[in-house]
Amino acid sequence: MARPMVMTERPLYAGVPILIGWLLLQAGAAAQSSVQPPCASCIAITIVPGQTLLLPADLHGVTVLVRAQPGDPPAALVAAIGHIRARGGRPAVLVSGDEGSGTADERAYALKLRLTTVRALVGNDVRIALGAPVAAELAAYADVLVGVPGESAPGPGRGVWPSVAGTQLKAALDATTQGGAEAWVLTAPDDALDARRMLQALASAAAPPPDLFVEDVEVRGARRLAVGEIIARHQAFARAQAAQVRRTISTGVLTLTFEAPGFPAPVTISSDTVIYATPERTELEQRGVRVNGIAFQGGSVPRLPILEPERVASPPLTITLTDLYRYRLTGEETVNAARCYVVAFEPLNERASAFRGRAWIAVDSFALVRVAAAQTRLRGVIVSSEQVDEFREARTGVWLLARSDVRQIYEGAAHRTPINRRLSIASHELDPEDFQSRLRAAYASPSIMLRDTPDGYRYLKRERPAGTASSPGADVPIVAQLAAPSTRVRTLAMGVIIDPNISVPLPFAGLSYIDFDLLGTGAQLNAFFGGSYAQLAFAVPSLGGTRWQLAGRGFGIASSYHDRSFRNGLEIYAENIRQRPAHASVWLLRPLSPRLTIRAGYEFDYTRLEAADETAASFIMPADQVVHGARLALEGQRAGWAGSLWWNPARRAGWRAWGRTAGEYEPSHATFQRYGVTMSRSVPVTGRLMARAEGALMGGDDLDRFSRYSFGTFDNRLRGYPSALVRYDQGAAVRGAIAWSMSRFARLDGFLDTAQVRDRGFGRRYRNYTGIGAALEAPAPFGMLTAVEWGYGFRGRNADGTQGTHVLRLSAYKLF
Repeated sequence: MARPMVMTERPLYAGVPILIGWLLLQAGAAAQSSVQPPCASCIAITIVPGQTLLLPADLHGVTVLVRAQPGDPPAALVAAIGHIRARGGRPAVLVSGDEGSGTADERAYALKLRLTTVRALVGNDVRIALGAPVAAELAAYADVLVGVPGESAPGPGRGVWPSVAGTQLKAALDATTQGGAEAWVLTAPDDALDARRMLQALASAAAPPPDLFVEDVEVRGARRLAVGEIIARHQAFARAQAAQVRRTISTGVLTLTFEAPGFPAPVTISSDTVIYATPERTELEQRGVRVNGIAFQGGSVPRLPILEPERVASPPLTITLTDLYRYRLTGEETVNAARCYVVAFEPLNERASAFRGRAWIAVDSFALVRVAAAQTRLRGVIVSSEQVDEFREARTGVWLLARSDVRQIYEGAAHRTPINRRLSIASHELDPEDFQSRLRAAYASPSIMLRDTPDGYRYLKRERPAGTASSPGADVPIVAQLAAPSTRVRTLAMGVIIDPNISVPLPFAGLSYIDFDLLGTGAQLNAFFGGSYAQLAFAVPSLGGTRWQLAGRGFGIASSYHDRSFRNGLEIYAENIRQRPAHASVWLLRPLSPRLTIRAGYEFDYTRLEAADETAASFIMPADQVVHGARLALEGQRAGWAGSLWWNPARRAGWRAWGRTAGEYEPSHATFQRYGVTMSRSVPVTGRLMARAEGALMGGDDLDRFSRYSFGTFDNRLRGYPSALVRYDQGAAVRGAIAWSMSRFARLDGFLDTAQVRDRGFGRRYRNYTGIGAALEAPAPFGMLTAVEWGYGFRGRNADGTQGTHVLRLSAYKLF
């Protein structure tokens, strides 16, 4: 029978004293037994948002659970929470565990999104209750679970609030006498009058006696959060921030550092960078581009290929359809005055590229303060990639990127170099009103523009719509579109090398061509021809889609240079000869971990040997050097350091007796081996100062005059020492460089190299060889970059026997 729609307030007020009297009687009975007295404040009542209008004026601390239904407007939930607080209640939100149709993973994913959205709306001070039973991964997104009496929670430290069947308050009070739970959940009736009566009765029952002073304080146990709960709260914080801030303009400086053949010190490309970010798109504007501190106009800066590791489909700390990372709480630390949880993460699937590292999440707000990670399972030219991002509070409750430091190892055709990308953000503008107009102005400027896409950063080309006027001052919108990927670099190089060990100044002028996507295959080609020097190299970054790389290199020099003979520190002119080397090699390479790479290859060396003008007729010329060798290496990087541990066994072909004195030729020297370890690091000290340090330790067995190490003009340089002057079988070398961008038009480089090696031509003791150097880099007409490099070796020997050698190199480069 339908309930009458007209009633008086008498039954409501009449029921309250009856209930209170019953509570007093039950409390007295409980004192005579082991049963606990009824606890009205232990009852949490559930309502829908619209029922907050039925709440009494004073809830006396009663917990009210607002049921959050899919499709409910967020404003209604927020308003309901406010109404409960205003009436002295403790607000909470109840989310049903039922997410409709779909697979189990799809339902769990949808429920995580709902729970995260709810927490983002109401904050961490409002309890989130989730209907049980649920999986442990879902339980982390709620503070408590609501289920049937006796049900256990999935995971330690999490309580279950038993639900009471029906809508009778007396049944709920009876349930509280059994103990064993923090609260019991009772559902308010759908009928408005019944619901109002129940809410009033519960609030009155929870009210303290009039003569008793009570301070309304909610006490919760100091339970340590589990790692899943920390991540869930961080995800809610991130969602709340994304809803709060829709657009940002961030201004800072981006600095890219790498090593390039021919340049005396690491190359630094820096720019004033403005980042325009919206939920749909992120674009970068690069102004005032400087190469080695030298300013270039936007239109004259070549669009170099953008070298990036493959993108990770799902970064850590995000909500995904299936679990992709394993998380572990390792402790707490203070970062930039913020107390943080330290969460370690690693991929569950070792077959796909992902991240392994640590995240620092603020204890108070659950904002991300710092994240440090290395990318796993890399394929392609970037074989190692580590990144450290730091965030700061731009305004209360909004944390944005402050600094990003990315260190990578590039393995390309004939060249391996560390790459350092450092972004420092000076300021953030949140939701600026002129966002669109400033972005349009950037499109119309000569600045370099890039867009972040799922496949990586891409250059933007900006064009006026067809048929529009292009007169100065015309307000015509510029259309920004993705430009075709830049995959080729051409370099015009010229210069001269003056080396005391090279018979005449060695000029070079030629063209370098690098193709990063040869014929659309993804392979790389690096070719240079300069008359007296030629090189050809290739690299296949991914063999058949695997993580194996195949690469090769060959070079030859048309000019010969002196191979000088020393014995007991004296130059034996009658034994000096001339040599002209050539080299070819091929190798396989594969990353073993985010930081380690293994290399295995074959090397072929050919050195043509011929008598010099001063060579004695009694000197037996050695056969031309034909050497077959292998090279095994373990390479890696960590915290900006790059290192290599290598071994090079080799065998000569056609080796025969040579020389004038006994002991120079040994049949056992037909086979030999070399080995060593190197470490290096480049550090941007300031925006205008760059430093680099390198150390190398080398050794070998069965090495003779023609297989020992030597310092050269092109490889294994020691500043100021001529090619092949110092030959050694064991030793160590340390090299240091510092580059100072002294103005917008010049960079000054300084060098200090020292080596402690054993050169058999000077005895069996180790000798020190130290050299210094300097270089000046400056722009030239037609967009060229010039460099003058000088080096002085304190213990170098000139051809006339004097000590102290000078090596000079003049060079000019033009990229296009």
